[in-house]
Amino acid sequence: MRIAWEEPFGPVLPVIRISSVEEGIHHCNASNFGLQGCVFTKDINKAILIGDAMETGTVQINSAPARGPDHFPFQGIKDSGIGSQGITNSINMMTKVKTTVINLPTPSYTMG
Repeated sequence: MRIAWEEPFGPVLPVIRISSVEEGIHHCNASNFGLQGCVFTKDINKAILIGDAMETGTVQINSAPARGPDHFPFQGIKDSGIGSQGITNSINMMTKVKTTVINLPTPSYTMG
């Protein structure tokens, strides 16, 4: 179904049946989008392994997609989002670092 491969931003939940964790990770990573992903399980170690394998900016474990606290970065990868949001990340995104090298005809400093 086409809706499963788009980023609808609405109360839409496409459901794809899978038969293994590997198949679920494959479907997740096959998408062109990667804003958030969710893992629901009682096994926290498995959740972390699955989350690490998912190509998403954020992984929610045992919760629906959410923004999170302001001090957490909020980012998407692939075709989702532009950069990273959050106080520190927003400041870094709005700051442009520039280097200026001045080449003088004679040295203005001494070595040693």
